[in-house]
Amino acid sequence: MRRIAIFLLTLSLLTGPTARVFACPFCSAEQSTLTEELGTADAAVIARLVREASSVMDAGNGPLDPDAGKAGFRVEDVLFGEGIEPGKTEFDAIYFGESDKEAAYLIRGIGEPYEWAIPLKLSDRAVDYVKQLRSLPESGPGRIAFFQDFLQDEDPMLAQDAYDEFARAPYSDVRGIKDQMDRQQLLAWIEDPAVSPSRRRLFLTMLGVCGTEEDLPRLESMLTSDSRRLIPAAEAAAAASFAAGAPLGSTLTIEAIRLNERAKKQGLDALIACYLTLRGPDGLDLIDQRFLSGEKVNGMAADYSHIYSALMALRFLAEESDIVPMDRLVTSARLLLDNPDFADQVIPDLARWEDWSVLERLTDMYARAGEEDSGVQKYVREPIITYLDVAAEQEGEVADRAAAALEEIEGVDPAAVKRARSLRAFGFLAQARPKASTTADARQPTGLSNVGDDPVVLAEDEATDEPPAEMESADNNLPDPSAFATPQGSRMANPRPSDTDELQGVMPGPAADEQKAAEGESVADAPAANPEDPKPAAANSVATLDPAPEPPSRTLLIAAPTAAGVLCFGLFWMILRSGES
Repeated sequence: MRRIAIFLLTLSLLTGPTARVFACPFCSAEQSTLTEELGTADAAVIARLVREASSVMDAGNGPLDPDAGKAGFRVEDVLFGEGIEPGKTEFDAIYFGESDKEAAYLIRGIGEPYEWAIPLKLSDRAVDYVKQLRSLPESGPGRIAFFQDFLQDEDPMLAQDAYDEFARAPYSDVRGIKDQMDRQQLLAWIEDPAVSPSRRRLFLTMLGVCGTEEDLPRLESMLTSDSRRLIPAAEAAAAASFAAGAPLGSTLTIEAIRLNERAKKQGLDALIACYLTLRGPDGLDLIDQRFLSGEKVNGMAADYSHIYSALMALRFLAEESDIVPMDRLVTSARLLLDNPDFADQVIPDLARWEDWSVLERLTDMYARAGEEDSGVQKYVREPIITYLDVAAEQEGEVADRAAAALEEIEGVDPAAVKRARSLRAFGFLAQARPKASTTADARQPTGLSNVGDDPVVLAEDEATDEPPAEMESADNNLPDPSAFATPQGSRMANPRPSDTDELQGVMPGPAADEQKAAEGESVADAPAANPEDPKPAAANSVATLDPAPEPPSRTLLIAAPTAAGVLCFGLFWMILRSGES
């Protein structure tokens, strides 16, 4: 019965509802925090090793000892739990680590009587750290102020736990400890090449909160460094050196230039957001010229990852800050419409930010998509359809323009229209709709990793019996200021061509309407529009457009893998515990 109870408890933890967590804008939590692990336990103690575990190898060729691997511990301090006496209570726990009777161990107990988890060895600093965790506020600036002192602690476990706490904290909490931040220490960490990209993102986000204008030159030097200007000269020097019979040391110089550039651009999304937060709207001129304009240097375009990071920073500023006016952010975002690799990614943002000035431009892009030398990829059509559908839900002239555009382009590629609405119904491309409470003058703070994650249910979808299309990443999204969780992931839901083809295969659209069925044709099989053989207009307004395809059952998609996982966990549990029977 005890094992069954523990199994059911674990099952409830796996399958029970969880609250949505808003991560810091550019950080993604890498593992559970100590506070979270203690929260799942019925007891927790600081204990000392009193008896080493016997090895399974001690049995030789004889029968295995069922107690092999179990070490004896004596409780030294009780963090919480009933029926435990410091200095007296002893118990066995599975422990395969190095035996150290001088060290302290954190051990959690679950169930009644307690099943003790594998001990976690603690340093002296970690013992004091763990003892203070339960006395901290559950949330707010007062909580993360405690962890700030451990962000780069000499104990790796404490440094990791402090980072994960910041990664789970709302951005408002980070701003709440502005006066307690050490600006010079943050700058030193940012410029330290040994600091990981995720930590650098956090430190840049914190610098954006507490920094001053004095920090701008250092940030600008990181942003303006450009290996494209140095590599051609280094390559020419290497070629001349090789022709002269000198050693190939110049090749190392080229690689050193690339490594230096990568080091300066680590956490670029947070770097740009930090710079613009301190510099203000005028700083976007530098970002536009360096990353978004498409300008080539020595025949080389800006690195794809750099452009993507700049887009992430724009999203952060649009959703989390009012320092840069929305119309200025939109102006920068529009530059990416000329970039074939990013046009499909920025279109949902323009819809969410209610930029209807490019409606006719997108209609023209839809018609030219896929044509040779057009500079427009064919897969840009799906997000354009979503953009127009969202625009058609607005009031007045915008809705009329969108309805006219939809009627004009529907016959150009009916399969793309069908595919776009399938993706939207399933949750993809859903972030295009403006948030109900978000305007250019009143922005609601959310974690950057979650920007655009809230899915959209358009008017034609609301009549279905399916639940709202809302899918959270486990993933990918301060963003790691890892939001734009899609990435855990936001990350971006715009599919590339291969993604679209795969999704189309598993998400078939509905049958054609009755009129087309009577004519023996389907939307998916309809040929391209021809002026001499026009197709019947599918609709004169958005209200009469083909209904959105029926999405697959979200309940089945979630329940099936969850049930399989629970079954595997149960089998694994019984195998592990069978030795105690």
